[in-house]
Amino acid sequence: MRHLFSLIPIILLLLMMSCKSQSKQSPEVQAMLTKIKKNFVHVEGGTFMMGDNTVPAASPAHQVTLDAYSIAKYETTFEEYDQYCNATGLEIVHKKYRHLPKNSPKHGAWAMNWFQARAYCQWLGKQLKLPIDLPTEAQWEYAARNRGQNVDHATNSGLIEGGDRDNYGVSAPVGHYPPSPLGIYDMSGSKAEWILDWYGNYESEPQTNPKGRTLRADEIAENLGEKVVRGFRTIVKTTYRRSHLPPENTGAGNGFRCVCNQKTPIN
Repeated sequence: MRHLFSLIPIILLLLMMSCKSQSKQSPEVQAMLTKIKKNFVHVEGGTFMMGDNTVPAASPAHQVTLDAYSIAKYETTFEEYDQYCNATGLEIVHKKYRHLPKNSPKHGAWAMNWFQARAYCQWLGKQLKLPIDLPTEAQWEYAARNRGQNVDHATNSGLIEGGDRDNYGVSAPVGHYPPSPLGIYDMSGSKAEWILDWYGNYESEPQTNPKGRTLRADEIAENLGEKVVRGFRTIVKTTYRRSHLPPENTGAGNGFRCVCNQKTPIN
């Protein structure tokens, strides 16, 4: 017991140092965090039919019920991701190509793998003291389809708008085109986005807050699992189409956005 009491001052000191280290961010990072916090869009939960039986990889359509959550209005930009790297001592990604117009600070960040994308979201959550992560596939699709409506594109009209002449928005900074009715930008066009879930075929049974398939032990051991990617620049059904890549992939041009798994709006 005496030994336990002697450890208390050390534990308290470590906790104080941890809190201090999180609060010592530069004014630039603090301003970024404040801005990002304001740019989450609250999405009321509900039940919808996820998937589309006319899209092979997105079938069978199945009933999904989601709790309310908030999703980032924009894809994470290079400016935001670079400030995260500077704050945590990480190497700047894709550094030698930043002179290209499509890699400006206001463009969606890419060239990071799934692990790096998720680490950013979780770091953001620690700084803001919120449960932030990559979106599940169900969360992404529900938001892209305006809370599960039958729309092909996550745009104001549900149709492709304006970006067909410039590779459907891939060369534009985030927020260049009008938002969806929920106020979310670039879920159709711009970068395809990393998703939290491991890829697998859809189940036909109703689900609540699904998080994709669970890998077997041998699949984990042999690195056989791949992560879901959503949000492609396709002419039809961009809100339903899905793909998958190894989580360590950095060359496919994927971006990402974060979600906050809090049922109430962010204050």
